[in-house]
Amino acid sequence: MRMPKALYAGTVTAGTVGLLIVSLASLHAQQDPGIHIGAAELGGVVTSTQGREAGVWVIAETTGLPTKYTKIVVTDDQGRYLIPDLPSATYSVWSRGYGLVDSPKVRTVPGKILNLAAVVAPNAAAAAQYYPAQYWYAMLKIPDKGEFPGTGPDGNSIPPAMKSQDQWLATFKTLGCWSCHQLGNKATRTIPAALGTFPSSTAAWERRIQSGQAAGVMARRTGENAQRGVLEGPHAGLGCRGAARRRRPVRIWHR
Repeated sequence: MRMPKALYAGTVTAGTVGLLIVSLASLHAQQDPGIHIGAAELGGVVTSTQGREAGVWVIAETTGLPTKYTKIVVTDDQGRYLIPDLPSATYSVWSRGYGLVDSPKVRTVPGKILNLAAVVAPNAAAAAQYYPAQYWYAMLKIPDKGEFPGTGPDGNSIPPAMKSQDQWLATFKTLGCWSCHQLGNKATRTIPAALGTFPSSTAAWERRIQSGQAAGVMARRTGENAQRGVLEGPHAGLGCRGAARRRRPVRIWHR
């Protein structure tokens, strides 16, 4: 079957333009004196609509080896990256960084220059999903030292047995939550949709901490730190089974 001349010409033009874009991108990276690609390496430049992206992660991942293999590097101040010593396999490569969302994954093999188009986050909430757990954990609202010893349910809702701020922190961290959880990660700041809907954040977290084999321990430990406060928003932290039953929410971080 013969292709109509107009369609044929359009196909050639589109193909030429696409080839030109790829060639210019590769040429741009090849001309950068900081990028030298070996047979077992990947490298290139990460750019977004705001220009070259310095200090972002470039992730190469493959399941084509006996075990899943991931290698991560960081771009330099000119947005350049080089991933060395990659075993022979086909990799998915993408960029990730603060103020960005994950870029589309590109399939490639070592020995090639691969420029990546970083994607700027559409809003602050989307960008925050990539922040480390420590960022969220830093929002923890710690009771003032003057609130100890606790004055119980008719006072500040901190149990009288909680004698000092140091004891409160030890219970929350070393002797409690920290021993099992990465506080601030998504699992400790959000409520899974599968658990349903709730009339309040307190009710949601009361249900959340009852999930899993350590439900009793989580409820008890959280109850030991009970404090009056307000849980707000979808990213409120751990609730308290005992506090919720007594209509005393637990103050923790929220966005």
